[in-house]
Amino acid sequence: MNAPVTLTHPVAVQAQVRFERAPSGASYIARQQVGYPFHLGRTLQLPDDPPGMAAVYVQSCSGGLFAGEDVHLHVQAGPDSRVHISTGAATVAHSMLEAPARQSVELLAEPGAWLEYLPMATILFPDARLHSQVNLTLHDQARVMLCDAFCLHAPPGQGGMFGRYRADLLVRDPSGRLLAGDRLALEGGDLRRRLPGVSGELEALATFMLVGRGLPMDTLKLRLRSALAGVADSYIGISALPNDCGVSVRVMSADTVALRQALHLAWACSRGVMFGLEPRVRRK
Repeated sequence: MNAPVTLTHPVAVQAQVRFERAPSGASYIARQQVGYPFHLGRTLQLPDDPPGMAAVYVQSCSGGLFAGEDVHLHVQAGPDSRVHISTGAATVAHSMLEAPARQSVELLAEPGAWLEYLPMATILFPDARLHSQVNLTLHDQARVMLCDAFCLHAPPGQGGMFGRYRADLLVRDPSGRLLAGDRLALEGGDLRRRLPGVSGELEALATFMLVGRGLPMDTLKLRLRSALAGVADSYIGISALPNDCGVSVRVMSADTVALRQALHLAWACSRGVMFGLEPRVRRK
């Protein structure tokens, strides 16, 4: 029997989770090592999910991300498993005067796996400085949805703007060859300028991807553009990723309400194309 693929961890990892597919077809948590600041909820079977999908919510026990933190989450989806991972609430990136913080997520989708990593948006407080990294290793016939999103917040009576936000979304094959990548670096001062043609009045941003080889790209792009056309107060772009690797959706919105609606529609539309079944709204 082949041994499961194991990720190597050059740095301390606070949470490692592996999913497998049972003979019955149901996916389940086969192994977990979860420590502070993470808490892993129990496996849920939710209405309108594909048959056998395991839905799990990852929560933070610390109240958010703080100066100098280096937080790592690793998720492995075993062969033919179906997994949905999200967060119970948005993640708060607090003011970081002493040092920036980093949050790294490593995803491994083995042959035939369907993995969704769709956390809620990160809320950037004034002077937050955060580097978000999502690294995906994609095997043959695997399909992965992932997103990175942020919005802004200043406590009542306080002004200020976040310091810096950097996001890297990288997709590689098992040999380590880069298939697709998306990098974003934004200074709070640049966003404050509200430059026409750059951000204007829009101050919530997300990148959503459906990644996999041999996807029905023409259908996906057409359906996504139709589904997202009516989202108010938003600017949305949809394009194919290189190397026959999938589709990317970039969203800039005026607020978190519009951003959340756009991300739900992208998720629901992609599920509808691939499974013929759309998920219901899970968060208000």
